[in-house]
Amino acid sequence: MMAKTQDVWTVIRLLQWSKAYLESKGIENARLNVERMLCKVLNVDRIHLYLHFDRPLTKAELQAFKTMLLRRARREPLQYILEEIEFYSLPIKVGPEVLIPRPETEVLVDRVLALVPAHSDSVRILDVGTGSGAIAIALAKHLPNARIMGIDVSVAALKLALENAQRNDVASRIEWRKLDILSPLPAGWPPARFHLVVSNPPYVAPEEKDTLAPEIVEFEPHEALFCQQPLQFYERLAELTPRLLEPEGWLMCEIAPHRAEAVRELFVRHGFDEVEVFPDLAGKARVIQGRMSSKRKGGDNHESEHLS
Repeated sequence: MMAKTQDVWTVIRLLQWSKAYLESKGIENARLNVERMLCKVLNVDRIHLYLHFDRPLTKAELQAFKTMLLRRARREPLQYILEEIEFYSLPIKVGPEVLIPRPETEVLVDRVLALVPAHSDSVRILDVGTGSGAIAIALAKHLPNARIMGIDVSVAALKLALENAQRNDVASRIEWRKLDILSPLPAGWPPARFHLVVSNPPYVAPEEKDTLAPEIVEFEPHEALFCQQPLQFYERLAELTPRLLEPEGWLMCEIAPHRAEAVRELFVRHGFDEVEVFPDLAGKARVIQGRMSSKRKGGDNHESEHLS
């Protein structure tokens, strides 16, 4: 392999060799993967990379790149290797403790921003299963008067979410809390109801595991992906809306396209008004929203029943 050669490894030579190597491992978009890893190692952008194809790598740079290349060849997600992804044009740090934010999840942010004017006074938003904090942070960045809470069962995820909020200068407007929405909620929580509840919950059934890429199944956190009952989180959120939402507040969730109708029926059954499903850029059903009917009365903040 490349480490054994005594020849000089220039950017273009390394790019060509590594592209072929990753393709032999079944990696799609191999050239782009290599370019992005080289940019990370050399701390340059892709334009700079193309303008300096003849630049030789130092021994240290070559070793750092080789480490990345081998990780990618083992099908580790490129985002974990680069330790960062762009979500809604914001830099979000990611690691194996959180699900990698997908472009289609940006539709969820789009829908909230379509409903809430940028300068609405004191809108309160709850992000259930916040993970890296990407959704909460994007909303905080575009809604300067919003007060947002992100909850997750993972302490490691919440720590990373806080780091991302600090990096994007919105930490003062987001509260992070460890909370399992499927378990009995603490007495007196929430202290005030929210105007919107948003969530990208686990919705992949275990039997669908074989349809997913190795990068997902072998590296991303299963608790953020899989759910024994794929509608469980939607049922729970819909069940809790009288306690969580202000009258006529909104519930918005990401959904699996093939379960769009089932979730829509669930929302209708729980008395939501104005239920709509929205597509992602690929035209697939991706986000559902519903408004809590004014006929549903709020809870007393002492709910203790567990979802069966």
